Order: sequence, then C-alpha cells, then structure tokens
Amino acid sequence: MILSSIQGEFSLFLTKKLKQRIVWIFIILGVFQANELKSQACSQCCVPSFPALTVYQTFQTGHGMGFGIEAGNWKKDAGKFSYFIGTSMVWGQNQNGNIKTQNSSQDQMFLNLYVKGQYKITNHLYAVVAPGIVNLSYFDVQAGLRYVYTVTKVVGVGVEPAYSFNQKVFVLNANVHFALR
Repeated sequence: MILSSIQGEFSLFLTKKLKQRIVWIFIILGVFQANELKSQACSQCCVPSFPALTVYQTFQTGHGMGFGIEAGNWKKDAGKFSYFIGTSMVWGQNQNGNIKTQNSSQDQMFLNLYVKGQYKITNHLYAVVAPGIVNLSYFDVQAGLRYVYTVTKVVGVGVEPAYSFNQKVFVLNANVHFALR
C-alpha cells in the first residue's frame, strides 16, 4: 500500500518535470526563431501580401446597428487591389412601426453576404466596393472609403463610411484588422 502511494507520487513528479521541460524547450526555440528573424535583411522581412481577418461594428441610417466579419488577402506591397469575403448582420426597427398586424414584427434583421474589393489610394486610404446578397433575397452594392491606422505589425484599426445603393442608407463600419501571418 505504501509502495503504490510512493509510485503514484513519483509518477506525478515525473509528469510535472516533463511538462516543465517541454515548456522550456518551446521557449528556447521561440527565442532562437525570433533572433533569426531579427538578423535577416529588411528586404527579406517585407511581406508583399498576407491573409487578414477583420471584425467590425456597423451602423446604418434608418436600420440600426450590428456587427460583421470578413477575411481575405491584403496586398501590402505586391499590388493595389485586395479582396475579402464577409458577412454582416444588422438589427433595427421597422420603418412602418405605426401599422401593426398579427404577422408583422417590429424588429428587422438584415443578413448580408458579400465579396469586397479594395483599391489602395494612399498609404492608409482605400476605395472599397462590396456587392452582396441581403437576406438571400435581393442584390445590393456598397461603395465607400476605408481608412486604416496600423497599431502594431499585427493589428490595425479603421473606419469605413459607405453608401448602400439598393437599401439607400449610409453605412459606417468601425473596423479592427488582424494580420494572420
């Protein structure tokens, strides 16, 4: 009985030591990898394009507010055109709120699936066009500008005012961009 208790404590001690060793191995490898990247020339560190993920809060005149997410390939140095695929969801009040029937609902939800093209105008300013399908029932196009300020090498924040042609509303997106590379 005492022997099995001692063996259990010894195996617990070995697993803790093993976990600590594995953590230290990953830390050491990470330090060597970071030093290797620092020692490269700047021309090798320059990334011409990278995958990106954007989450945003959206505000629309007449409809309300919502959120969205998009992912795509951001061209930094390779070219001026980038593309993204995304979706947004906006909640709002019905415009005909004074008319009430049994089947009508006061709340509306707009689900937008789109493909967005982005063209670089200046270092931080982009022109964007996003054709998409709203509520899987009709086609809409949003066009506008995107201003992005880089916070770190991985994170950027931005604002994107646009106009939705079929819904006839102004849209304002507050973006947070993440580089996935």
